[in-house]
Amino acid sequence: MSFDKIVETFNYMFVAYWKHIIELLHTPGLTNYFYWVAFWFLFCFTLEVFLPKKINYPTVKRKGFFLDLFYVFFNDFLFAALGFFALTVIVEMVYKYLITQIGFDADAALLNIDQLHFSIQILILFILQDFLEFFAHFLLHRVSFLWKFHKIHHAQEQLGAASTRHFHFMEFFVFKPILYIPFSIIGYQAEQYIIFTLAIGVFSSFFTHSNVNIKFGFLNYIINNPNTHYWHHAKNYPTDYKYGVNFASVLNIWDLLFKCYYNPKNKKIILGVDDKEVPKSFIGQSIYPFKEIKRKLMKRNKA
Repeated sequence: MSFDKIVETFNYMFVAYWKHIIELLHTPGLTNYFYWVAFWFLFCFTLEVFLPKKINYPTVKRKGFFLDLFYVFFNDFLFAALGFFALTVIVEMVYKYLITQIGFDADAALLNIDQLHFSIQILILFILQDFLEFFAHFLLHRVSFLWKFHKIHHAQEQLGAASTRHFHFMEFFVFKPILYIPFSIIGYQAEQYIIFTLAIGVFSSFFTHSNVNIKFGFLNYIINNPNTHYWHHAKNYPTDYKYGVNFASVLNIWDLLFKCYYNPKNKKIILGVDDKEVPKSFIGQSIYPFKEIKRKLMKRNKA
């Protein structure tokens, strides 16, 4: 695989994705990602307007509301068009090239997943996807280098539906490889993944950040929701949980199994992080983790 081939593929996919975006924006449909993002955000935003609030601050005038909206536009619409989609294709191409070099078929899979009933395919995908997202999320907290980027998401002092997209673009480079490779190994295609993402993943991410007060009762132990996920964003969780609590995307059973579930009753949540140096602007937040890494490297070199 030559460098020229990689550059040629990147340029081709970059142009192709721009054309794809324009086509999607002009053709609404049940498999149209952009319209699903808009629909689920507006749905959860409406819940915030009409339902009782979990924490008492205004819906639109809360801190960071318009910055969150920009993050929705940037991370869901613009970032892929700026080259991440093309880069993902390159990662897939390099991955398949490497496995052929060690004697495996690039399109071979450990399981013939297509022979299973479609509902079973979706169930396996859902469980595997949810666990991998839990694991990737935990790594963002556990690994110091990754936390410098994920801290941008946790620095928010007031949350709303759009806050789910308020994260540093470098997080894509953690989630995408961790999620892509296992699915490729067991033979999943894009169709099943799209169904899960549109039907469950997008809604869950917007809903868990929504400032709504809904009583889930026993379901708090099973389904991630604002009651449990707001504690994930809290900075006043017990110090016994060294890296944080409630990392789940959809199923809280992972937090229960790995003993990082926390949802106390009648305790005030204080959102945010103790680091007061995190900038308030998009540009500042985009640069901040790299400055932190540079500062740490310079400090290490002086020691």
